[in-house]
Amino acid sequence: MRLIFKILIGLGVVVVAAAAITVGVVFSRSSDTATSCTLTGNSIDELDTIKSSCNDIVIEDLVVPAGRTLDLTGLSDTSITFRGNISFGYAEWKGPLVLISGTNINITGEAGHVLDGQGARWWDTLGANGGVQKPRFFKTRYLYNGVVTNLNFLNSPRHCFAIHNCTNITVNNIVMNTRDGDTQGGHNTDAINVKGSENVYISDTTVYNQDDCLAVRSGKNIHFTRAFCSGGHGISIGSVGNRTNNVVEDVYITDSTVVDSENGVRIKTVVNATGLVSGVTYDNITLRNITDFGILMRGDYMNVPGPTGTPGNGVPILNVTITNVRGTVQAGGTNIFILLGEGVAQNWYWNNINVTGGEINLTCQGVPPNSGAFCA
Repeated sequence: MRLIFKILIGLGVVVVAAAAITVGVVFSRSSDTATSCTLTGNSIDELDTIKSSCNDIVIEDLVVPAGRTLDLTGLSDTSITFRGNISFGYAEWKGPLVLISGTNINITGEAGHVLDGQGARWWDTLGANGGVQKPRFFKTRYLYNGVVTNLNFLNSPRHCFAIHNCTNITVNNIVMNTRDGDTQGGHNTDAINVKGSENVYISDTTVYNQDDCLAVRSGKNIHFTRAFCSGGHGISIGSVGNRTNNVVEDVYITDSTVVDSENGVRIKTVVNATGLVSGVTYDNITLRNITDFGILMRGDYMNVPGPTGTPGNGVPILNVTITNVRGTVQAGGTNIFILLGEGVAQNWYWNNINVTGGEINLTCQGVPPNSGAFCA
């Protein structure tokens, strides 16, 4: 493959062709302020040049070397387009495979593209809890005024899409398909993970995975709507606790469907941790074939070895509205379970809840009075 620099200035065209190497880069300038570059092949050594020279970056049929991040950080007023097949070499490391930061960034994928994590190379049923070290897939960090649309992710090794320390982010029409992990040992394949971010708007996502469809661990003014979630752990607030930022405020989860998953909707806080959850709304949620809990509110969470059964009191859960949630739980599951420290839950409003099928009735604790909340 050739390295080609093509610069179009006014009516003139200058083409410089280099010797054959393993990366293709095309620079096209239609004005003094808009430059388009295409990175393709099996090397990312020209990426720094592209980032400093171009504000319209196309990533096409790229193979990212093992142990390297596709580093699209420090950008400003830039468009990034994924085209064709984007794949990554194998290495046991923490990742991420793709990292994006900057201001006023538009990220999109062309029809037919795929970001292929080839997660089966790492999967061993242990996820982040042991075995080989598995990289996170796609992270936006310190991204301000960003738009992410029309991306297709396939078989994430671990967490798929992280939104960390970002402000004013719109995410639309994202497909995260890690369903192969159902039979090949996928674990901790969270779809979207939000931490320390504000004004995040996520819509029209389709998820097949083995962990949370959405996990909001900290942040403010988070909107998640019209999602389809299959095979994972449901739509979650948390876990909250034992991080630098342990505050979740104003989260709106609406018009979504969760099927064939362990949980439907849940809030989970870490036992003996401190923090705050305030202003969470779940509205118009459909559940189908949930195995464990339709609606779950618990304050005894621990990842390893698991929930303790004794909730803490350090994370108040305030102003929770759950309305118009309906659906089915398997007979071996529980429809609705609340396990919180006394006084943790305040100012809740639940209405029009119809979750049925679960036959395991557990003893609840910390149900706020006069809220409409109940166990079943």
